Amino acid sequence: MKKILKFILPVLILFISILVAFVLVQNRPKAVHKPVEIKHPLVSVAEVNSATLSVPVFTRGTVTPGTEIQLASEVGGQVLKISPNFENGGFFRKGDELLRIDPLEYDVNIKRAQANVAQARQVMLQAKAEMKARQRVKGGTRNKLATYEVQVKQAEAAFAAASAELAAAKLQKQRTVIRAPFDGRVRLKTVNLGQYVRPGMQLGAIYAVDIAEIRLPLSDRQVGLVDVPLDFDSVNEPGPMVTLVGQYGGEKYQWLGQVVRAEGGLDQRNRLLYVVAHVEDPYAKDPKQPGRPPLASGFFVDAKIKGRTHHNLFVVPRRSVRNGNQIWVVGPDNKLQRRELGVLYKGKDSIYVKSGLQNGDRVVLSQLDIAVEGMEVRTVNQEPETKEQSTTDNLREGVLGQSGKTPASQLPAAAEQSQKPRFTGITKEFSAAEIRKMASEAKKIVDSMEPEARQELTDNVQKMGSALKNAMAASQKDISTEVSENDRQPVQEKPAETSGSQVLPDSDQADDAAAISQAVAPKLLMESAK
Repeated sequence: MKKILKFILPVLILFISILVAFVLVQNRPKAVHKPVEIKHPLVSVAEVNSATLSVPVFTRGTVTPGTEIQLASEVGGQVLKISPNFENGGFFRKGDELLRIDPLEYDVNIKRAQANVAQARQVMLQAKAEMKARQRVKGGTRNKLATYEVQVKQAEAAFAAASAELAAAKLQKQRTVIRAPFDGRVRLKTVNLGQYVRPGMQLGAIYAVDIAEIRLPLSDRQVGLVDVPLDFDSVNEPGPMVTLVGQYGGEKYQWLGQVVRAEGGLDQRNRLLYVVAHVEDPYAKDPKQPGRPPLASGFFVDAKIKGRTHHNLFVVPRRSVRNGNQIWVVGPDNKLQRRELGVLYKGKDSIYVKSGLQNGDRVVLSQLDIAVEGMEVRTVNQEPETKEQSTTDNLREGVLGQSGKTPASQLPAAAEQSQKPRFTGITKEFSAAEIRKMASEAKKIVDSMEPEARQELTDNVQKMGSALKNAMAASQKDISTEVSENDRQPVQEKPAETSGSQVLPDSDQADDAAAISQAVAPKLLMESAK
């Protein structure tokens, strides 16, 4: 019997393979011929209309103080005292004492000058008394020298000179105390306590904080868009407003200023004209912008200068313009039209057009790899929403969990059905009830066989089931590895593609598939043997 089985089993396996191949060929899906649908490119468009606009001019510059001076000593001597505010970056008020120089030498000069004044006063009084005495003598000579008029004038001049020297000595003593000429801040300190200073020696650099000044470069085209005070008549007229934007601590803040003047001429190095903008009280706080820092010296800012007003002007996004001054427009028949633009000014994000467009034109915003005059396109407003698009949008709007997988409770009904365990056979799908029925019939057939044949058949089927289970588990492991790698790498979103009733096997499905093979294989073998 064993010899017969060894001979019959290979033949049966070959016969079953041929039978399976025949069934697969006979039940192959028929190709469905669908009409070719020409799908035109999809583009996003924006409708443009003319308007009366003020074209802003964008530039940038560095903040400098409106007033800055070099602090120097007018007298010589040793530095006795330095204010705590007279340090690099320190603030001070107008009239605050910044430092003091030893006044001893100037006190001596004052005493000496006072003595000279007293002596000159005495001489002057004596000369006046002598002149009065000689005027009372009658019959005397009328010579001015003899009447003491010249001596009186000389004494008066000496007294005035002595008084002036006294005032100068007092002034020198006052200059030993150096006070702040305005509200400001210390940029640089170059003197220390106990140091001897000479007249004219630099003590530091200070600047005022009442006005901040920004030099803004403008090109020739930008100058034509801004009302810059260039002549004598326009000096007293208010200049255009300026909005300054600076970044501090990762946040952007704004300050308002005004163009007050233009510099003497074009810069010979870059051929640009520099205009000067002023911002009053740059250290003031703004309740609308909490946390805004002071507009300190050296701060780099972007500036937007209000330009002149223009009529019938179109504004298009900068990304929609090609080759400098060309743009694609979608006509009423949804065909592309190329337009040549008359560009007035190119801003950071927008381009201002004075000719080449009409009201109601639909400007193409999308970047087209291939664009031909007269090519038909679909606009984003005319594109119908398909079922795949709506499902993808729903998933993107929050159906996905943190792990990137969709919970079964939030999937549509079709998706829930796709997650239920199912088993696809050669020509149809088997339900759980059909599988149990087939397994019961196979068990009855196997029980009616001889013990040796039944044992050998059972061993072979178990080996086949184990091999299939291992293959399923290996496939599941590869898929899990690939999914985890894809999760770690950023990928572009694209609509998920489905392929009929194909379902990725998991561990439970692998066990069920092995059980099916163990139940179905004996039945097929017995039917073939019969």
